[in-house]
Amino acid sequence: MLTETSFTGRVVVLGYGTVAQCALPMLMQTAGLPADRYLVVDMLDRSEALAPLIAQGLHFAQHRIARDSVDTVLGACLKPGDLALNLTVGVDSIPVMAWCHAHGVLYVDTALEVWEDLIGNADVPMADRTEYMNHERARAKVREAFRPDGPTAIITHGANPGMVNHFAKAAMIDLARHLGRDPGKPEGSQAWARLARDLGIKVIHISERDTQVIDRPKEVDEFVNTWSIEGFVEEAMMPSELGWGSHEAAMPERAHSHNNGPANCIFIAKPAAEVMLRSWVPRGGQIAGFALPHAESITMSRFFTLKEEGKPLYRPTVAFVYMACDAAMTSLHEMMMQGWKMPQRERVAADEITGGIDELGILLLGDNTGWWYGSQLDIHEARRLVPGSNATAIQVAAGVVSAAVWAARNPDRGYNEPEDLPHEEILEIALPWLGPMVSTPTDWTPLKQRADLFEEDWVVEDDPWQFANFRIG
Repeated sequence: MLTETSFTGRVVVLGYGTVAQCALPMLMQTAGLPADRYLVVDMLDRSEALAPLIAQGLHFAQHRIARDSVDTVLGACLKPGDLALNLTVGVDSIPVMAWCHAHGVLYVDTALEVWEDLIGNADVPMADRTEYMNHERARAKVREAFRPDGPTAIITHGANPGMVNHFAKAAMIDLARHLGRDPGKPEGSQAWARLARDLGIKVIHISERDTQVIDRPKEVDEFVNTWSIEGFVEEAMMPSELGWGSHEAAMPERAHSHNNGPANCIFIAKPAAEVMLRSWVPRGGQIAGFALPHAESITMSRFFTLKEEGKPLYRPTVAFVYMACDAAMTSLHEMMMQGWKMPQRERVAADEITGGIDELGILLLGDNTGWWYGSQLDIHEARRLVPGSNATAIQVAAGVVSAAVWAARNPDRGYNEPEDLPHEEILEIALPWLGPMVSTPTDWTPLKQRADLFEEDWVVEDDPWQFANFRIG
């Protein structure tokens, strides 16, 4: 809960899409602030959808945030001491974050967005279309204009990125105890990286399988998903990205490294939807998912890099492997067939979902026992928590809510990536919204369950943790 003494400003929600529609009632319940302390801003007229909350005192303003209107819109909607939840799509996150810092406003987002006309724009150099470069742009702005004790800004804090970054730390603690080791209380990047190395972790997957199914099938020329369609398509069109491990012996075909910054990541010169990897989740077993670019691959890879005299000594390979729901997989396939042309109709599934779960977690793999830690939220529990929502949206919103509450309680912490926050405190806020949590060992490797139909001369039999063994095709 927040009180007048701990937080005196308003909560201003920028963008009222799928995540915001779920996060707003969750935050109102968790924070305990009255409705008149909230303002929703969207480019569309959302007054009808928000009518019940407006009747309780919530405020709504219709504005579009564009390159030439950032100062005007934010200046009209935000005051010093407020908390901005940036849940927009196609609005560059960095100028919004910078404006908030300069004007005494707390800030939380779920992704580092770029301007809409840059999404999938082939005129932009490929390296500049990566999550890695988005983070380098953000960090450069922080070095230029942010104060360490300035208004708290938390970037990329939804489900993944966000909650999974904290799952990774919790998973390492549980794995260490399972192996009979005392993990202690690691503090800071180097202590956590040393623990990861000592546990023998070579690969970290953010492994997710969405099995939610709908009673109204996807139609031709329609895109159906359980979360932001624009966000999913944007990720699928970007180059695939990985945090690149120190144990890797060979770069993938069409892969490139970066020449600036910590250079902890690589990208593959193909749309991410054309790069698939093997991974594993407890209920679903082995999965084949898209290697989508996600901020957690960038920040976790950097955070878990162990250095000696300033040079990388150890780093795990970090990848997001996503098997979307059936309707979304078909939708994306159809869009790829049409040369990445958006279909005529879009539908974010909610009431038509009849069953299934979003199984989202962290998979640690390496020399010792593998470990998976994460959420198995099903649609029925999701509807009990937030009527009219779905499991995927609630998992993302849990990250928003936990970051928002932490920022309001800690208003002078400057710039933060998810790893900078105390994982136990964040999980304590978020866990009531995440359904059953599982922390379990696994003996899965990418060399298991391979169909021996054709010779695969790229497989590295004596080192299961090489990237080539995870790659499909």
